[in-house]
Order: sequence, then structure tokens, then C-alpha cells
Amino acid sequence: MLRNLSFTFGTRNVLKKFITDHSDRELILLGSSASDDQGLQLVDASGKPSLFSAGLEYQVTLHQGATDWRGFYSFSYFKFDQDTADVFDAKVNRLAAGPLPEGMRALYVMVKPKDRGSYSVLTIWDDSQAYSLWRHSPAFAPLNTYATSANHYHASSYHRITLKDAE
Repeated sequence: MLRNLSFTFGTRNVLKKFITDHSDRELILLGSSASDDQGLQLVDASGKPSLFSAGLEYQVTLHQGATDWRGFYSFSYFKFDQDTADVFDAKVNRLAAGPLPEGMRALYVMVKPKDRGSYSVLTIWDDSQAYSLWRHSPAFAPLNTYATSANHYHASSYHRITLKDAE
């Protein structure tokens, strides 16, 4: 199982050069559209120590599903106290114990190693429509409880951008 994921943000040219310079890594370029030039995200899914000096590092605590990194990406971020984190962990473990929702390819639950209350949940979907259907279904209700400002919740969604797209 993949133990850690690292993330950084930047412009197309900077991240494209980083990918080219570190071809030994599994680096995944994400943007909200293929024409994005700024606000792109780079994921280091190699499991190796992070190369990003100002990036985000997360420890993977739970993974279910595919490992091919294809699809539509949805990130949800939370900040919990210990009691809330324990209940959240139990609910996410229940979600991962059964078959994943229709269209969900993978689920990753991550925590920041230096701040165990800071969570990120990455779900990878066949497409944005599958994500939207789940997000607005009763199956999302157990997680929707945590999608509040009290938990410092915010979310972002991306599509994978290939180097060819990045030209």
C-alpha cells in the first residue's frame, strides 16, 4: 500500500519542467481544465520522500480501489479534534469496507504527519458526473455531516492533464 502522497501547486511551465526533471517518479498533473495555466496541482504518487520544498505531505491511512490514477479527482479537506477524528475514521472505514459507490475508482484517506487532525479525502471517479451523483445522494450523508465550516472544510476538483495537454 502507498504510505504517503505529496502535493504542490504551480504554473504549467514550472510543473511540466519538474515532471520532466523527475521522470523516475509517478507525478500526476491536475487542473480544473486542460487549458488551465495557473493553479495546477502536482501529485507525487511514488511513495518516496517528498521532493517538494513547499508542498503538502500526507500519510495515507486508508486506501480502497484502483491504483492507476485515472479519472476525475475530488479532494476534501477537514480539520478535526481527536474525538471527531475518531468518529470520522470509523465512518470512512465503513464506507471503504463495502463496495465503493458506483463510478468511484479509488478512495484515499490521508492525514498530515505533523498535524494528525488535518485530513484530506481524495476520491477518484470515472468522471465528474459520477462524483456529482454520489455527492448529492443519500450515500454521501455520513460524510456530509463533516462538510461544515466548523471542521474547516473545503473541497476542490481536478482532471488529470497529460504532458501532451500541457504543451
